[in-house]
Amino acid sequence: MRAKSFHLTLPALLLAFAVAGCGDNTASGEAAPSADQTPPQAAQGGEEFDISGLGFDEGDVEDAVIQVVEFSDFGCVHCANFHIESYPALHEEFVATGEVAWKYIPITIAGFPNATEAAIAGECAGEQGQFPVMRDWLYETREEWMASNDPEGIFMAQAGEMGLDQDVFETCLTEGEAARARVAEGSRVAREVGVRGTPTFVVQGFPVQGAPPLDQFQEALRGMIQEARSGAGGN
Repeated sequence: MRAKSFHLTLPALLLAFAVAGCGDNTASGEAAPSADQTPPQAAQGGEEFDISGLGFDEGDVEDAVIQVVEFSDFGCVHCANFHIESYPALHEEFVATGEVAWKYIPITIAGFPNATEAAIAGECAGEQGQFPVMRDWLYETREEWMASNDPEGIFMAQAGEMGLDQDVFETCLTEGEAARARVAEGSRVAREVGVRGTPTFVVQGFPVQGAPPLDQFQEALRGMIQEARSGAGGN
C-alpha cells in the first residue's frame, strides 16, 4: 500500500547520532560520520517533500498516531541488522496495532555492490504486492547477492520461490524504467533532506541517522505516542 498522506517536513538539518549506520559513499559498512561533520547536501529547515509516491507503507497510514519514514540501503549491514533483529518487534508492537505508519524508502547512496539492482528487485516485488517479503529476503541474503556476478538471476529465482509472476518480474527488473526511476528519486530525495548514512529514520519529523538499539527505539515511540494522544485529548 502506498500512502496518500505522507509528506516529509524537516524542522532542521538531519543530525547524526552515536548509533550504528553505513556512511554515504562507504561500501565497507563502517559507521556514519559524527554529528559535527556537515552533510554534503541538506534541505533547509521547514522545507516540505511530497514522498507519497515513494517507498512502501505498512500500518494505518490515515489514522496512525505516529509516522516513521525510513531511508535504507539493501547493501548496508546495519540496515540488515535492524530489519532482522529489531523491526519485527517494532512492527508487532506499533505497526500491526495501527499506532505507527511506517514508510520504507529503498535508496542507494553508498555504492554497495549490486545494491541498485536489489532496490529495483524490491520495487518490482512491490508492484506485485510482495515488497515486505522481498525486503526481508534481500537483507537475509545480502552477502550472497552482493558477491554475485549475476544478481538478477538470484532475484529471479527468489521471485519464483515467492510465487510472483516471473515474466512480469523479469520485465520490471531488466527493462522497468518506472522501478528504476523510483529508486533514483528516493535516493535524490534522501540526499536533498541531508541523509548521509543508512538507515536514517524521520520519526514524526524528528530525524535519527543510524539504527538505535531496540529498547531505545521502543521507549521513544511509546513516549511520542503517549504525548500525541495526550495532546489530542486536551484539544
